[in-house]
Amino acid sequence: MPVTVSPTGNRRRPGKIIPLLAVTIPMIFGMTGLVVDIGLMSVDNQKLKHASDAAAAAGMLSIQRGGSITDATSVATSCIQNWNGLSTASITVNMPPVHGQCAGLPHCLEVVASLNRETSFSRLVGVGKQASVSVWSVASSEPSTAGAGVVVLDPSPPTLNIIGLPVGIAALPSLTGGMEVIGLGKLEVDGAIHVNNTWGASDENGEDAGILNGLLHGMTCTPVLPLTHVSARDIRVVGGVDNPVNYGALGSGQPSPLRCNRMPVPDPHRLLPVPTVATDPINVKSALKGGVTVISLPLLGTTTLQPGVYDWIEIVSGNVKFQPGVYIIRSKNPLTGISLNVLTGNITADGVMFYITNTSNYDGVNGGPDSGDGEVAPGRGATLNLIPSVVINGAVTLGSRFSGLNSPGSPFNGMFLYQRRQDVRPIVITHQALLGAAHLQGRMYAKWGHISFVGDSTYDISLVAGTIRFVTVLGMTIEPSNLLDPAYDVYLMP
Repeated sequence: MPVTVSPTGNRRRPGKIIPLLAVTIPMIFGMTGLVVDIGLMSVDNQKLKHASDAAAAAGMLSIQRGGSITDATSVATSCIQNWNGLSTASITVNMPPVHGQCAGLPHCLEVVASLNRETSFSRLVGVGKQASVSVWSVASSEPSTAGAGVVVLDPSPPTLNIIGLPVGIAALPSLTGGMEVIGLGKLEVDGAIHVNNTWGASDENGEDAGILNGLLHGMTCTPVLPLTHVSARDIRVVGGVDNPVNYGALGSGQPSPLRCNRMPVPDPHRLLPVPTVATDPINVKSALKGGVTVISLPLLGTTTLQPGVYDWIEIVSGNVKFQPGVYIIRSKNPLTGISLNVLTGNITADGVMFYITNTSNYDGVNGGPDSGDGEVAPGRGATLNLIPSVVINGAVTLGSRFSGLNSPGSPFNGMFLYQRRQDVRPIVITHQALLGAAHLQGRMYAKWGHISFVGDSTYDISLVAGTIRFVTVLGMTIEPSNLLDPAYDVYLMP
């Protein structure tokens, strides 16, 4: 090709640079856009992964607290779309998971999250208009304590004063903790103690824990003698304790079992029905028995009571035998204000459950209105001055026997005392083995109520209540043969 020389002497070259730029500039911009889009997708992937991790943990917590897979899906969706601002993300919840090493494990929950992004310059090099990011996260619910022997449910109870106690049972000061231990000896629990009370003070390391509320604590130990303390396999408190020195392990040389600032545990009996002839046709009878007061001399024979619906039961003296089954007590003695009052006598109550309710027209056929109580706490004032619903003075019922329902096919198997959930009246039990007192075995449940237990022996019992006070005469061991559920915590799986 000839070369043209300009009048100034410069040689002119062919115009190839413009076509070259026309090809390379879009490619450069396209590659730059691709890098930008990949970077943005990487950011989306990281943000979506963090959100799905949180969603999996929140969804599993919902399941752990009694929610359904629908509840978990709702919580996980809100966590990603609302709390993390990824409103266009799509969410699927699987339980058990379908991905990874946890696929098929029933105690695991999986959240799969996807997000579409509009591409920018990268579409110039043949990439589609949308790119998709998809991640999955798995959370597992694992036991973090031993099975429980004592569970305290009320996160912030009112001040309680127990009044109207029978002669011979001393009234005690107001509660200073969700669970309180006072007396002359130590309390040992062969299992875990779970306390949902939020009141604060110290954690296991002496640091602040819980919500400060004056002299009130999530759990408190008030020793009359320096030997008084609490020992258990695990002690789990939502709030704090008065002094971590008062709490220790069952075995010598073991690390402290105390853990504060923990998540609350669910009510282990939240699904337990109220007793009706439909829920337990073998042990529940709907026959009305009225109010019964037993005052007799032991030499005159034995008074035998049958399962049914009572207005009150009061035993002042004599030999009394409760036939096995469920005793529904729906009112109270008009003179004492107590529903079940066992003062003295020789009582045999093996294989029985007492259901205590403040519903005076409770029907053993339909169970209303108790069956609709649910999980919500009843309305209460700041201070309660209450007459007990139950008094069992085992210190003077010499040779007596009390044991829970023995009926493996019943939902109430093993239960000795079951108080209506919305009934906040206190339950008072005394049992002093040194005086040759009664045998006592079974489970006691009063969701928003209070249990005061005075004793000095080893007991095959477990307790679930809004608040609990133990008074250790010389020492007390809670050694249930049938432990309650352990506490569960949520862990993210790799």
